[in-house]
Amino acid sequence: MKHNFRTTILIAAIGMIVYTIYVLTHYALSVLCPMPYHYDLWTDICERLIFDIMPVSLILAGVSLWKYSPAPNASKPFRYLTIGLFIALIGTVLLSPLHAHKIFGIAYLFPSIYWRAILLIAGIVWLFMFRRQPLEETSPRSYRVTLILAMLLLALPMVLEAISGISLLCGRDIVLGLNSGAIKSWVKYIAPILPLVHFVFPRIEKINYMCNNHCTPGSYDEGSFNRNRSITLVLVGVMIISGIVGMAIFHGVICHEAAFLKYGYLKQYTILHNIGVTSLSVMEFTLLSSYIMLSIMAFRQLPNPIGYKIYNVICQCITLGSLFLAVIFSLAGQPIANIFVVLFIIAGCAFYITTTIRVISYSIPIGVDKLKGIELKEGAIIPD
Repeated sequence: MKHNFRTTILIAAIGMIVYTIYVLTHYALSVLCPMPYHYDLWTDICERLIFDIMPVSLILAGVSLWKYSPAPNASKPFRYLTIGLFIALIGTVLLSPLHAHKIFGIAYLFPSIYWRAILLIAGIVWLFMFRRQPLEETSPRSYRVTLILAMLLLALPMVLEAISGISLLCGRDIVLGLNSGAIKSWVKYIAPILPLVHFVFPRIEKINYMCNNHCTPGSYDEGSFNRNRSITLVLVGVMIISGIVGMAIFHGVICHEAAFLKYGYLKQYTILHNIGVTSLSVMEFTLLSSYIMLSIMAFRQLPNPIGYKIYNVICQCITLGSLFLAVIFSLAGQPIANIFVVLFIIAGCAFYITTTIRVISYSIPIGVDKLKGIELKEGAIIPD
């Protein structure tokens, strides 16, 4: 099994090397021999397939990490590189207002080519070093939930690309452009952060064996946890589905009204428009409702050691403060409002994603339920 693990990691590393060589070569050629831009469908498809090498490589690495993680006695250089890569990726996302550019109104994350090269080379070195580290089998729920979410994020833009390509090749009047390129420019920096959290903080899973101060045995908060979790996850699921439907209709569908009028499809277009409006309205309601539910559970029901308390408070302050400042500067017509909008989205998404993972992975410690209401005599031995 470990042999297959190391082979898969090697394939992922080779994929990253191919992607890095292409990116650096493409940049060098564009600088040395600049050519006027000319769009060609098949060239665009080939370039997209090449750029998909990176998310595919990361997904392969995620599959390899499903059962294994570095043992506590991993080498110091590997641990230092893991921490450095983790900090660099977080810094890239947090400083995104400085290097995010809008193309046709959609924000793309474009760090400097030199910074991208550093991150790619560091990622390749990390994969090769990871193959040589002592491993331990691991299957904590939060670790697997994090890996699944990271791989889904990486796969999302490729699925959208496939939908766009099929529609473009087969359709004449409707072209689905679901902004897959913009999504890919963000998720390739965000997705690796999620599993690296477990490597940088190897004892993070121990938190699942703790209880919130408000969630004492027999309390209302403890008794309502499973119900609140079910409601919250349903809201999150409905939000995701309605958001995909709404954005696919309004931001991804280019409708030629003349063709609809010519072929008598105006009624169908009106129905499609109404579905899109309804879907976005449902998304807004469920997003706000689930965010409130997640906030309540984060502060009152989930384990809340000092580190998480600080994290939750910082996220909430940045989210609400950035929203307030974005509205103020937007009403004043100041372009700095865009920076606060990006900060609002980053802080809100960070809190939303991490708390959702915690809600899925956490369960009331079994030992607490077993000992609930039982009075132990002095010197009594508790069986395992």
